[in-house]
Amino acid sequence: MLRRLHGLFVKEFAQMLRDPVVLFLVFWLYSAELVMCTMALGFDVKNLRLGVVDNDRTVVSRGLIEELTSADTFILSGQYASFAAAGAELRKGRLDAVLEIPPNLGARLQSGRRTTLGAVVDGSNATVATRARAYFIELVARYTARHAHKEGRARPGVEASVRIWYNPDLTNTRFMALGMLAQAGFMLAVVLPAAAMVREKQNGTMEQIRVTPIRAHELFLAKVVPTIVLSEGALFPALVVTRLIGVPMEGNLGTLLVLNVIFLLSAVAIGVFVACITRTLQQSMLVSFFSLFPLLFLSGSVAPVESMPKALQAASLGSPLRHFTEIVSGLFLKGSGIAELWLHAAALGFISVLMFSGAWLIFRRSW
Repeated sequence: MLRRLHGLFVKEFAQMLRDPVVLFLVFWLYSAELVMCTMALGFDVKNLRLGVVDNDRTVVSRGLIEELTSADTFILSGQYASFAAAGAELRKGRLDAVLEIPPNLGARLQSGRRTTLGAVVDGSNATVATRARAYFIELVARYTARHAHKEGRARPGVEASVRIWYNPDLTNTRFMALGMLAQAGFMLAVVLPAAAMVREKQNGTMEQIRVTPIRAHELFLAKVVPTIVLSEGALFPALVVTRLIGVPMEGNLGTLLVLNVIFLLSAVAIGVFVACITRTLQQSMLVSFFSLFPLLFLSGSVAPVESMPKALQAASLGSPLRHFTEIVSGLFLKGSGIAELWLHAAALGFISVLMFSGAWLIFRRSW
């Protein structure tokens, strides 16, 4: 079996490396397109997940929280007893911002004394962080101005002090570069195995392979492994490009490589499934792009997931890109590890098992 697999792997790698279109596609997606789309794209933000640490617990502090969450700008995700607890949720990606209300806020406002609010924003997505900061300043100023007017004072007594975590200079290109890195790997891992398997059907070589001693699972592996190896290797020049763009690498490179393999497995599983349900190269490309764009738009790299309708937010959990975008943002910008990212890795593993199982059942029946 090992000799048969070796022969199949050599064949698949030779076909890929001798195909100038495939090599150009790899180079283009992981370099030129990554740079171009990073510089060109941007988006709006709403429904930001807000955590509150209310150390005052008065009518004034409750009114401020209501002011922040009355529109669709912020959604109150929870109130926490300490900033440490809220910060832990922020690091795990469950919150977009944390507001810390100091003790005696109401008393200070009643007496006309100046006080300071603390707001921490997740800066791994620069657009989200920029908007969140602007929303904080605007809404707090509006509330304190209204409160000062009721008390007969001319000046509000609260000044917002905002700190940005993970991306303090709010460089939007960092998040967009990471989104394009995930998209490049996803497109490549879907299209390559789909094209490789359908090409065998269309050229008639699949019938010749069936009469050889090669088993179905061996051919299945031969279509999967080379794509993963090629895509994993293409990650390294992409890392060089992201570094040149100015994206920091705060996390562990080994963790990134391992999680990238899990992500590629889920993407390749989709490509293999597409190949199993199509008969011609044209059909496989059409179906591939039919699945690519919805999964891309649901990933959060084009538009924030929080701004989508609830049904689409739930559907986005089935997109491998959604989970890998969270992974690369956490690894590069936050320095997250497996402890924070294991749920996303588990979701990618579940998607891989589900799609590979469906593809194998179809492929085995037609073998």
